[in-house]
Amino acid sequence: MEVNGFHSDTYIDKKTVVTDRLQKREIERQEDIQRRKDEKDNSTNAKESTQYFSDNFNIQRESVERALATCNGNCSDKIILRERFDFVAQSYQKLQKFVADSVMFLPSYDLRQAQEALGKMQGQIQEKRDQLLPKKKFAFSSRKKVDKDPQVMTNGAHKMIEKSDNLGIELAGCKVVGLQGVTLVKDSGDITCKDVAVTNLNDCTLKLFGAPSTVHMKNLKNCTVLCGPVSSSVFISDCEDCVFVLSCQQLRTHTTKDSSVYLHVTSRAIIEDCKNLDFAPYSLSYPGQNEHFDKSGLDINRNNWNDVDDFNWLASDVRSPNWAIMEEEKRKKFLEE
Repeated sequence: MEVNGFHSDTYIDKKTVVTDRLQKREIERQEDIQRRKDEKDNSTNAKESTQYFSDNFNIQRESVERALATCNGNCSDKIILRERFDFVAQSYQKLQKFVADSVMFLPSYDLRQAQEALGKMQGQIQEKRDQLLPKKKFAFSSRKKVDKDPQVMTNGAHKMIEKSDNLGIELAGCKVVGLQGVTLVKDSGDITCKDVAVTNLNDCTLKLFGAPSTVHMKNLKNCTVLCGPVSSSVFISDCEDCVFVLSCQQLRTHTTKDSSVYLHVTSRAIIEDCKNLDFAPYSLSYPGQNEHFDKSGLDINRNNWNDVDDFNWLASDVRSPNWAIMEEEKRKKFLEE
């Protein structure tokens, strides 16, 4: 049988060949789409891996260290030296952001290692800056004789260094500055794995719901600060009539008075030049808090809230009059929904 001059079986064979070709092309097209998708997924997975993080963290850390090495005694121009330290600060903040952006996929151990490295690096930057760009010191031709009361510490060697007042605040990845009469919330995306600086606040309530690396607070008046777990230290200075609800590895409080501290601290609390501070155990609860404790690496079951070391008080058998344990009936609960 012929169809339009062709044998029917020949026509069917050609139609089958064309159909097969179309099906083959469609299969190849789908396979190409899947291949590209797999390549994209593999690229994403490669970036979200501990090895990728480690390699890039080390590269950026070495970059900060090289920049810091240019800050040396060979540079006599203070303006140039300050510019170099500014560049170091920018590089350090970039590294901080890289760690913060990697929080979601990093194992807790790797995250803690990175946070410790950041803390060590910040200390090195601070030490070098203090050495090369020291603040002016006052000199006196004579000194008054110091009262030799054995209960009062006057040895300057034990004075707490106020790192929070200079480079720590300058390098902070999240800053809250110059507010009055407001309530402000910073969540995990704003502060986790970052240094946080809070300065010059009056009559404010600040809620830091995340796991920051370090928190610096300076010149707060009549404020309430509710803070999630901080992986290293909290620094407080020049504050008055405030309520601090804090969880951290170490607390350092300087020149602060008439304030309450609800504290979870795994190491100890240190005060200097402070008056009328009341301490109570940490009593803050908010959604996601347990996850933030995991990220911070703090031991939630270890709390030395009432182990306070006053650097202005020598007597070991008598507690310093500059701080007290808050009476239980006066303690508050801070519950956030």
